[in-house]
Amino acid sequence: MQKQTHRIGDTPIAATLHFPDRAGPHAAVLLCHGFCGTQPLLLPAFAEAFARAGYLAITFDYRGFGESGGERGRLVPSMQIDDILAVLAWLKEHEQVDAQRVGLWGTSLGGGHVLGAAARDGDVRCVVSQLAFADGEEIIAGAMSPDEKEAFLATLAKMEDRKQAGKEMFVPVTRVLGDPQSKAFFEKHKDSYPDLGIKIPMLTVKEMFHYKPALAAANVACPTLVVVAGDDGVNPPAQGTALFDAVGAVTKQLHVQEGAQHYDAYEGTHFEQVLQRQLAWYGQHL
Repeated sequence: MQKQTHRIGDTPIAATLHFPDRAGPHAAVLLCHGFCGTQPLLLPAFAEAFARAGYLAITFDYRGFGESGGERGRLVPSMQIDDILAVLAWLKEHEQVDAQRVGLWGTSLGGGHVLGAAARDGDVRCVVSQLAFADGEEIIAGAMSPDEKEAFLATLAKMEDRKQAGKEMFVPVTRVLGDPQSKAFFEKHKDSYPDLGIKIPMLTVKEMFHYKPALAAANVACPTLVVVAGDDGVNPPAQGTALFDAVGAVTKQLHVQEGAQHYDAYEGTHFEQVLQRQLAWYGQHL
């Protein structure tokens, strides 16, 4: 394992490379984490497994999170996709990487980001997207009545006015990601991973509302595996299926991990089963 720093302009991006135990250059997998995630949280088990399988696996922190620079807690999907593309370009220049054999892996919010990145970089060999959603508006407001939705949008407009006036509201992550599965996860890990205590703009809700990964998915041409947790209470299975349906690639596959909640894919039996499907995908297409 080797830590390195890349730069986007003047902003440092922290990255960690996991090398396989053999001579390179290697096929590589760039891992992209989810909502307010950082490198030590959830990613190492996948990165280490990919490295054992012979891939150079790399994780990184988006700008504003973890060990990377930038405004703390500012989460903008388009900016995070730019981060992925910048790290991807740097990775393809690495002497230990076969630039013709680089794949993307993204989880949760990052599962949408990797489709946005693959739609813009035609050199991406293949993609694994897990636990993602297709349409942020549907996630946030799908159960609202028309009046409730109108009031919600009015509240967002007021928040935008506060930001413009220099009075932006910052809140704990659980104020934005407030479903029971996420609340339980954050409560369990908050002491071990202090970065989970970061405060983010309440306007992050607006960013999520307008984020529709399915639009970018339609422009993805490389082989794509979409993994859905059958009992996902964060990004419902129907959203993962809709994202899969939207993928434009001729070669694509949907895997539903039955009985798994949103955070179950990172450890235990569900992790092992999901990992094997992903390794088989990379083995075939990367």
